[in-house]
This record gives sequence, structure tokens and C-alpha cells, in this order.
Amino acid sequence: MAKKHGLFAVLGCLVIVVVGCGLALMIMVSRSSSLPGNMVLSLRFNGPVVEIAPDDPLAELSGETPLAMRDLRRALIHAAEDDRVRGVRLRIDSFGGGFADLQEIRTLLDRVRAAGKWTAAYLDTAGEFSPGNTVYYLATACDEIALNPAGEVNFIGLSARSPFIRGTLDKLGVKPEFPGRGRYKTARFMYTKTDFTAEQKEMMQWLLGSLMDQMIGDVAASRSLDAAAVKNIVDGGPLSAEAAKAAKLVDKLEDWGAFRKGLEDREDGNAKVVGLSRYLKGNPAPRNKPRIAVVTAVGAIMRGTSGKSMNPLLGGEIMGSDTIAGAWRDVRKAKNIKAVVFRINSPGGSAVASEIIRQEMIRTAEKIPVVVSMSNYAASGGYWITCGARKIVADPGTLTASIGVYGGHLNMEGFWRDKIGISYGKLDFGANANIYGELEDWNDSQRAIVDRQLDRIYSDFLQRVADSRHKTVEEVDAMAEGRVFTGQQALGKGLVDAIGGFDTAVEMARQEAGLASGEEVTLVDFPKVLPWWEQVLNRKKQEEASVRGMTETLQRLVRTGRIETPGVLWQPPIVVE
Repeated sequence: MAKKHGLFAVLGCLVIVVVGCGLALMIMVSRSSSLPGNMVLSLRFNGPVVEIAPDDPLAELSGETPLAMRDLRRALIHAAEDDRVRGVRLRIDSFGGGFADLQEIRTLLDRVRAAGKWTAAYLDTAGEFSPGNTVYYLATACDEIALNPAGEVNFIGLSARSPFIRGTLDKLGVKPEFPGRGRYKTARFMYTKTDFTAEQKEMMQWLLGSLMDQMIGDVAASRSLDAAAVKNIVDGGPLSAEAAKAAKLVDKLEDWGAFRKGLEDREDGNAKVVGLSRYLKGNPAPRNKPRIAVVTAVGAIMRGTSGKSMNPLLGGEIMGSDTIAGAWRDVRKAKNIKAVVFRINSPGGSAVASEIIRQEMIRTAEKIPVVVSMSNYAASGGYWITCGARKIVADPGTLTASIGVYGGHLNMEGFWRDKIGISYGKLDFGANANIYGELEDWNDSQRAIVDRQLDRIYSDFLQRVADSRHKTVEEVDAMAEGRVFTGQQALGKGLVDAIGGFDTAVEMARQEAGLASGEEVTLVDFPKVLPWWEQVLNRKKQEEASVRGMTETLQRLVRTGRIETPGVLWQPPIVVE
């Protein structure tokens, strides 16, 4: 009976795959039709934004395809040069990316405008009893903004909130101890404090101040307003649709239907609307051009393979050292690779995993040029893995550096005994056999050992940065101590070489490889992006692995009383909205 059920399951999967392939083929055929001679490129922002996504026709059919930055770049760069494209329209419902993503998209839209094409954005609302900063900031990259008359512009300034769990730990009878190196290495304070330290508050103020200045400056330039006037508008927000139009934040008050009709009339009905997928299909990526590898590294850095984590602290993508180190080895084996762009979006994590990745990057950089492109984050371990690259490029709003370390443990004995009713028998053979346990406090000797470990890792971090940035250890230490900077601030500190997005990094890679400026190149992805059908087959396995990993973590927690922390080179993501 079990064999029959297994056979039916296999046959069912095959049927699903066959039907899916058939649907996908139909979609691909329908999308392969030639593009019209006059067209409007239509983009919709509604949900998550990822760095790269597989070509998945089934996901397109269900409307579940995440918006990929790589696709946006290619489409907008081509649209700027495509005589058939009359303009670009945006419908912005929400934006699921980071501050650096916003800035890169704005730069690409500026490129379209500079080519003489019109750009127009439509908003139902910029926030509805919620901040609307990001969607409005994106909309201002366009020549014209239309807002639904029932909408609002909640362009109200940036805020950040950082959780502290010390109060919860106290209630649970858990005693945290997290020493660190760097007064601004704030990850440990999540466990040990109930509010910002003076240094943490200072750092958050300079980060928000830098991002706010960038956003106000960009909005003022795009809307032909004075920066001081924009600041006053922000302080007077949120604004109704009528007030936003009076303040020149938007140009028209109309619904989606009227917006579309207006653009059709502008082109006398002669331009066809073409979506992102169809436009990319009609303009395939260049082949047989000089090859530049793109190593994409996203998520918290851990040993092992890349994947997704159900850990509430790490949450989401995991950058596995085995996967990314393997990608670097594959780059070295690949034929005719002229240079590499190392695209990073990471808050850091494990020091050992970071060094494994860095070592393989260095081996590659000894053979071919490596240019780093920082996305929303390249902090702590995310900065460590850049050390030794030829050049580093960051967006103005990238959060980077966090050159510092911390470590520690939670004494959970009181929690298990008093709250759960579990007690543990203890036997240790070795003076420090329990140093990584979480059922007792450290003694003074063990604290000294931990201090030496942190000193060594911090010293290694400083040395790697000093060597790669051509500074002394003392110079790096003076600006390190865990401080996080925006990309704009990091440029002034000499921690990055240039401000720009992925395309700036590609241009630098061209130059480092001795290719002509602007010469067309073929981008080759590492790790290899699996085809959509293989990802469909692997999805269940990945989900099962995530659940299994969480179950094993919980089992280990009960058996040993020990809970794992993200790593000594981790910077908690700073959520700004």
C-alpha cells in the first residue's frame, strides 16, 4: 500500500511538472512576439524586490513573481537607448526593497529622462495611516506624478525603531552577558540594555540624518523645490491629496483609469503598453560579448550552504560560506571571465564563514579584477568579505562598515528551572568545558578567555581593513569601534572608492579589465541561478529543510539549554521607514 501511495505521489508530481511546462511554453511563446514600433514601458511596484530571480513563467501566471533589480536595470538601460520606447510609466502600490534599491532605480529613471523620454508615476496613495516615504521617494524620480484624489502623501520623515529584549529576558529569568569590541557595536545591546546607549543614539542620529539629507535633496531636485521648503513640507505632513498638489509634491489628482487615458492621449493612441517581462523577452541579454562574472551574496553569513532561515533573529536569506566559496572557485574555472562584480547585501554573521568567503575572493582577485557593489547592507561580516577587492562601490544610502565584534551567552538556568520546571544535571571534565554552555555564568578566567578571543578577531578585522584600504591599523581603529556609516559617509572615511549602483560597479569592472567604456558585456551569474522548473521541484525540499532545521534547533535547546546567536560579525538590520 505504501508503495502504491509513493507511486501515485511521483505520478502526481510528474503530471504537475508536465502541465506546468506546457503552460510555461504557451506563456513563453506568447511573450516572444515582436515588440511594437512605438511603445510605453509599464512597471508596477507591488511587493518584494529581490536582487535576481529566475525566469519563472508559472509565477508570472499567478502574479507571484518578485520584482528583480537585475531585470529592472536591464529594462531601463535598454529603454533609454531604444527609439521605440516613448516613455516609462510606473504604478507604485508598495515598495519591498531597501533605501539603496530606491536610489538605484531613481538613477536608472534619470537615465531614461536624460535620453529625452517621458516618465510618469501613479500612486493610489503614498501611505494610508502609515509612512509613505519610500513610495513617494520613488515616484519623484519621474517627470510627472499623479495621485488618486482620495489618497494622501505621508512624506513625513524617516524613523527607526530598535528592539531591546533585556526586559523580556529579566522576566524570563535569563541573564545575558555580551562583551564586545567597539562602543558602537550595537548588536550586543539588544540583549543587555533596555534603550539606546549614548553612542548608539549618536550613531542612529547620524545615519538617519544622512539618509534624510539624501532623500530631501533628491526630492527637492526632482520637484524643482528648495531643500528648506521640502523640509518644512515634511514637518507639516501628512498631506491630503489637495494639500500635496498645492505644495507641488504631485502634479495631478486622478484615478488609475484617468491616468492611463491621459498617457494614451499624449501618444495619440499610437503607443502600445508593454510590461517588463515582455519587454525583456523582446530584448534578450547580450551573448558572446566579453564576460563579466557577477557573484551575488545575500543574507546573514553562516557556515554551510545558502538557503533560508526560520530563526527570528537571522530571518530570511542565508549566505552560506560553502555556496559562495564554491561560486568563487567556479568563477576561476570558467572560461574568458574578464572581471567580477561582487554584489553584496548582508548584515554579516559568522567570522569564520566570512573569512572562508574572503579567502576565495582573494584567490580570484589575484587572477582577475574584483569590484564590490554594495546594495542595502554590507555591514560587519558583510564588510569583512570585501577586504582585498580591487574597488568598492556603494550607494549613498548603503549601510556599511560596523567594524567591530561581540560575543556572549545567555544564562538560561533560571528560565528552565523556574519557568518551565526543567533542571539539568551538570558534569564537566575540563576547566572550561562549559564555557559555551548557557546554564551558568562565566567565571573570571572564562571571561578573560572570551576577551582574548574578541581581541584576536577584532585585531584581524582591523588588519584586513587596513591592508585593503591602505591605512594603518590605528587609522582604521579610530573610525571603527563598530560604527555604521551610510555609503556617502563611508566614502569620506575612505572605506569605499566610489558612490554608485550596480551599473557603476560594472563600468569599473570594464575599466579594470581593460575594456572600452560602455562596451557591451555578457553578465554571468555565480552561483548559477537554477531554472524555474528546478526551483519548483526543490521548493518543497527547501521548506522541509527549514522546518527540520528549526525542529533540530528546538530539540538542541531543550537538551542542552543553549540558544545560538547570529555570530560575532553580525549587525542587526536597521529598519528605516
